[in-house]
Amino acid sequence: MTERKRVTLLIGATALSVLLVGLASRMPAPAPLVAGIGVIPLALLLMLWRRCAPQPQVAPPPHAEAPPPPTRREPARAWVAGALAELPDAAILCEWPSHRIACANTAAAALFGRSALPMGGDIAMILPMEPLLRALEGLEAGGHTAFTCASADGAALLRARLRLHDGFYLLTLTPEDAEPTRALRELSLRRASVRDLRRPLANLRAAAETIALYPDMTPRERTAFDEVITEESAALSRAVERLEADIATQIPSAASTDLYSQDLFNCLARRLTAHRIRLNMVGIPLWLHGDSRGLLDALTVLARHLAQATGHSEFDFEALLADRRVYVDLAWNGTAVPAAMVEVWLDLPAGDGGDSVRELLDRHQSEPWSQSGGGPLSVLRIPLPPPHRPQFSPSDRPRPPRPEVHDLDLMQRHLHAGGLTNEKLSDLTFVAFDCETTGLRPDQGDRLIQVGAVRIGQGRVLSGESFERLIDPGIPIPAQSMAYHGISNDMVKGKPPLAVVLPQFAAFAGTSALAGHNVAFDLKFLHAAQGETGIALRQPVLDTMILAALLDPGYDLSLEAVAGRLGVPPLPHRSALSDALVTAEILARLIAPLEARGIRTLGQACQASLDWLTQGHRS
Repeated sequence: MTERKRVTLLIGATALSVLLVGLASRMPAPAPLVAGIGVIPLALLLMLWRRCAPQPQVAPPPHAEAPPPPTRREPARAWVAGALAELPDAAILCEWPSHRIACANTAAAALFGRSALPMGGDIAMILPMEPLLRALEGLEAGGHTAFTCASADGAALLRARLRLHDGFYLLTLTPEDAEPTRALRELSLRRASVRDLRRPLANLRAAAETIALYPDMTPRERTAFDEVITEESAALSRAVERLEADIATQIPSAASTDLYSQDLFNCLARRLTAHRIRLNMVGIPLWLHGDSRGLLDALTVLARHLAQATGHSEFDFEALLADRRVYVDLAWNGTAVPAAMVEVWLDLPAGDGGDSVRELLDRHQSEPWSQSGGGPLSVLRIPLPPPHRPQFSPSDRPRPPRPEVHDLDLMQRHLHAGGLTNEKLSDLTFVAFDCETTGLRPDQGDRLIQVGAVRIGQGRVLSGESFERLIDPGIPIPAQSMAYHGISNDMVKGKPPLAVVLPQFAAFAGTSALAGHNVAFDLKFLHAAQGETGIALRQPVLDTMILAALLDPGYDLSLEAVAGRLGVPPLPHRSALSDALVTAEILARLIAPLEARGIRTLGQACQASLDWLTQGHRS
């Protein structure tokens, strides 16, 4: 064998080992033995569950024959619960569309606490509803999907699998902050292997160059090493670079899902409290796509070093729409941090997988930067992929706007500024709120069934400070009202009465000024409830419908139309809280144009609104 062939064979073997590492990285990891319940087993479980449901007991007529012996319902139901117990992940069976918990296994009890999973309780007690409703949206019977959400307390990110069948849905949940999966550990090992090959390859190239510079061997050997080592080492370097780029994209697809920014905020805020860093969520939550665990690890490192560099311990967290991206901003009062400093942070380790912040963000094609955010604010901006499903999916049957309500007597009680007369709108704290009801006429017995509210501080919508409650009205909800707001009798059954919820709302609002859209409608119901609850809201109330009319007379004043003109993104699921969020964002965006018209204080806004009403701009 010639010298050239021996050298070629040696380097070729090295190349083959590198390529095998790359090939292995493309092989899918074995699926878990138990990934969930399929269509047929779930259908069987539901059939048994229904047949085993307790039946109402009817007293037998006098002298009737003795009733037959009781059926074995409870043992069969126990068998259903036992079948769920065999699942290694937390499993919760819920009724649809009431979202009542029908059954949960021991893994779910361990994850959430047994007291948090009462049979017949609402799934909203342990999970945020927006990701769940989005997953259920458009899912046909027998269908299934996966998504990521946070627990209601923000303690953990959860990977959820959802299957819908015949009036029930089954949720299986796995904590994202558990030990990294086998596939991710193997992937990190492969990445480390490739990185480790870089140094010997560099040495190999250096040796080849040295041999070329100091030819102290025979001409035959020199020719072989000069040609083969130089050419093949360069080829290996290119192959390693390609493999590293390929492996960077080989995160299993299951690790990336659509993620609600509210859930990402909740978990990040909880983590950062251990480092004495406070996050405030501002703006309307948005959907993005990514590896939730990786993003949480990367953002934790960035936020900690941002706090050290700026000397701040409090930041605003906001998700913003961009062209084919979603920006996640961390904002503070002060100057932007230098680009070189951000580069240093990107090379820091993050999480348990051995990856750097840069590597975690590279999987999302994300390069963060810092810039001035306008005014005294600066931001650290992290661009992220948009969701795979549409960001906004308007209903096929958009609900009509409520009829405009203009009650001069009622509004006169609230269009006063009191001690806040000279306070600037941009400096005030507001609570934007909205109500859902059984109908349009509280004077004819219609009642409140939901209240939602969110705080606004210094012109920012503090979406992390919100309030939402369903209310049992004690009367049936008419079908036409259910078609409007989507709240059914099953959804409010067993919820607290108004006498419990309204004091909670009053405590949340405190002495802040209130805001609503077409707010006289909501105030009518709140005033009608005063006798029942003893709660009288007497603070100033601004109507964003009237404020919008002051700026754009003659335009459509519905919530959707005003939001559209101001560039406020719609929320996918209408509820009292979602309407309150949109109202809050409208108010925040109206402040600057109102100031340009000379309406700078609460007193001026109240007087301008009262003038608009008394001058009869609307009948």
